Parts: sequence; C-alpha cells; structure tokens
Amino acid sequence: MSELFRFGDPGQFEIAARWLNDSEPRERLPVADGWSTGELCITVCGQVLTEHRFRGRLSSNLSWYLSPVIDWLIRNWACLLHEESFGWPEKSAQPAAVATFSALERYIASPTDTDSSTYQKVHDWWSRHALRAADSSAIYPDIYFRRVADDIEISWLARQPGFAPDDFSLTLGPGFALLSVGAVATALWKFLDWATASAPATNAADQLVVDGLRSRFASLSNTPVSELEQCYVGPQLQLQLDAVRKSIDLANDRRLVGNLPVIESLDSAVLMFGGLNVDIEQADIRCLLSFLASQKGQVESDVLAELVGNPQSEVWLRPHEEGYGLALDCREGLGIEPDRVFIDIDDVLTKLSVTVQEEALSTRTVRGVAVAGQGFGPGILINTNSAYNNNEPGRRFTLTHEFCHILYDRTRAKKLSHLSGPWTSGRTEKRANAFAAMFLAPPSAIRKRLVDHSPDAVRQLANDVGMGVTALIEHLYNFDLIDDAEREQLKQYFVIPEQFD
Repeated sequence: MSELFRFGDPGQFEIAARWLNDSEPRERLPVADGWSTGELCITVCGQVLTEHRFRGRLSSNLSWYLSPVIDWLIRNWACLLHEESFGWPEKSAQPAAVATFSALERYIASPTDTDSSTYQKVHDWWSRHALRAADSSAIYPDIYFRRVADDIEISWLARQPGFAPDDFSLTLGPGFALLSVGAVATALWKFLDWATASAPATNAADQLVVDGLRSRFASLSNTPVSELEQCYVGPQLQLQLDAVRKSIDLANDRRLVGNLPVIESLDSAVLMFGGLNVDIEQADIRCLLSFLASQKGQVESDVLAELVGNPQSEVWLRPHEEGYGLALDCREGLGIEPDRVFIDIDDVLTKLSVTVQEEALSTRTVRGVAVAGQGFGPGILINTNSAYNNNEPGRRFTLTHEFCHILYDRTRAKKLSHLSGPWTSGRTEKRANAFAAMFLAPPSAIRKRLVDHSPDAVRQLANDVGMGVTALIEHLYNFDLIDDAEREQLKQYFVIPEQFD
C-alpha cells in the first residue's frame, strides 16, 4: 500500500491523503462518489484530528470517499479562507466551532419566523465553513475553517459523527488554533492539485465527474481578487470602499499568498471594515478612510514599539481575564505605580505619540477607530456621536479600549485598522473593555478607597478613577469587591447605558 501524500507542516496545518482500491465492485458503490475511496489525515499543531478507534484499533487515517471533501473545498474556497463575519448576531467570543453549533441548537427549534430566518443564515454559514457539510453521512471530524483578520482560525468539537459504524469513535478533544493564512491555504491548494490530477476514474461517468472537478479547480486560479475581498466586507461595502479609496488616492496594500487566489494580508481599508453588518453612509466611510490615510507613512515611537505584543489567545481563558493581565503588564511597562488612582490617558497617548482625533460620524454604531502597524503611525479616532463617548468618563474608557487594540490586536502582518462596534469580534471587544477597566482602576488602587458599597461611595470612586459608574460596578463585581446582590442593587440605582460588557 502506498504512503500518504502529505501537504503542509504537521506542526501547523497538514492534510494528507491517498487513494485506495475499494474491495466492492464499482456498481455496488455510491453513484456520485464511489470512485473516490481513499484515506484522509488532518493534523493541526501536532494534533491528529482524524485519529480514531475502530474495532479496538487506533488509526490516524480516516477511510472514506474523498470526492465530497474535494468538491466542498473547491466550492467554498473563497469564503473558507476570507469570510470572518458570522451571518447572525454573535457575541459569545467563542471559536467558530462552538459559536456555530450553539447557534444551530438555539435557533433550530424556535417557532418564530425571525428565528427561523436566523437559523437559515447560521446553516448557510455552517455549510461554507464546516467540514461535515461536505458529506453529512461521512465520519469526518467536526472541523471549522474561518478567516480572522490576517489569520485562519481552525476550530473543532469532540462531537462524534452521526452515522459512524459500531465501535467507531474519534479521539479528539475540542480545541482551536490561529494559523498563518499561507500555512493553511498552501497545504489545501497542494492537496487539491494532487487530488484532481491523480483522481482515479474507472468508467466514463466517473471520468465526467473528475473532469468537472479539474475544470472547477483550474478556474479557481482566475478568481478576481475583488471577489476574495467581498467575502470579508460584502459586495456593497466593497464598492463604497473602492470609490472612496480612489477619490482620496489611498492605495490598496493587500498581499497575496504567492500566485494562489488567497489574500494573505488584507488591505488596510478592507481590514478596518471587516465584520461590519450595519449600514454606514458614504460620508462616514470617507471620514474613516481619510483618517487611515492621514496615518499612512507615519512611524510609531520606540517606547510604544516595546509595549506592542501579539498574545496568543487561549480558548479556556475568559476574555476579561486576558484583558486584565495585559493591562497590568502595560501599566508596569509604562512605570505606573500599582496604587496610582487616576491615569491621564490623554497624556499617556501623547507621550507615546499616538494621534487622537475626534469626529462626529453620522452613525452611532462606531465607537472608535484604532490604526497602527507597518506603514502607519498609531492613531485613535473617537466618534463623538457614539453613546459611549457622550461624557468624559466614557471618552476616557474608549481611548483606553482603543489603546488596547493598538497594543495587542495587530494581525500576523503586524498591522491594525479596526472599528470598534457591536458587530465586531466578541472576544476582541471584551478583552479591550477589560483592559480599559483594569488600566484605569486596578484593584490595588481602588480597594482602600472603596469605603463602603453604597451608591454614594461607588459614585465617588468612579469620579476618583475617571470611569463610568456602570463600568466600575462590573469591574468591582469581577474582583469580588461586591457580591451579586450589591451588584444588582447598584445597577438598578444607576440607570445609565452600559459601558462594560
């Protein structure tokens, strides 16, 4: 028996396969896929996701028909590697495997028309990103592929296939990984190239199927780059971006993976609007892209560069815990005393040469904008028309929130152009909110000043640290400085917009 043909790096992403001679006569095999019996092995960061036990034997390779996988990869290539936004409201901050499965379970049984419509959107997204959508009867692991800025997120569940034979079980546990676009796309492309070139065809009907796969794979090379970008921002917004970009002479700085139809590094303007699922007026697009253009060609200070990091998110670590840790690290890096109460965030940003600009956008959904990275000077735009920024504590919170993005949310290409709003990544926003709360009010600075838990004492503490009262209440609760009952009493007393998620 021949060895598996391997594509990629098992330390990052590898897909391996080989064709098998089926012992059953061709006429007794499935009409569409029966010609494609083979073995498949998928490895992510050293973990073999296809590993399974069957009849007491442990194996890394799944024996099944390969044509559904080939067809699914070709059909969904652009979305699989470029679509980040979910097609439904999703704020769980979970990887795609968890978020999608939870949404399917949540909406499938609802009798309302709205939820039925949402379920269809979830199912459509699932069909483009979940490996099991290739063949519902297959024994594939429950793996999802999703674009996340300039990375590919691969996530998986431990769910067993619904139609597996007796005594079959996958051994994988749930998990996820963020990998470079090139590592995933190149491996998948080489797999498709091998599969379509070597696919066995035993009769004329099978040859027609193979020829169709080869033709469709060949046509992928001619996919317009604009079609790939559309998967990230949508066709309507892309048209608006292109029009404004030309009018202000802002060049497209995207970068492809070699000669493959894959964007490795998204254009900064496209990256800024990724995930946007609300209407935004042309004037606002012009304002935001003009701010981006104004930062182009600038440089960041050495002090800021020393603080910048790209921490690896752990799915088991809650976003607010991650944000808290980053804030304490940042305060220490800036030499801010642990018990210092009031932080002048404007002064901090000025010393780090971070541009701050205020604009009254037509939309209220944009909270702020963060720009930084290769070829751009760091900058923050504050939308004065956002409810988050209608007072000084809210403005301070937004500035610190955006400061977190500048420090810790750059892509693998080391750039950031990010709109903060209700549609953006739940994990990213929750982490930035927690960073802002901890940076402005660490427990070491507020414990001694919280004389009691009365509304007056909490209001005074909020004034001392320069934070909104509701944000402070959630912060105190997260550190067990107030209990559940006190939290609810205080929230009912201060009926103001939430600033902390």
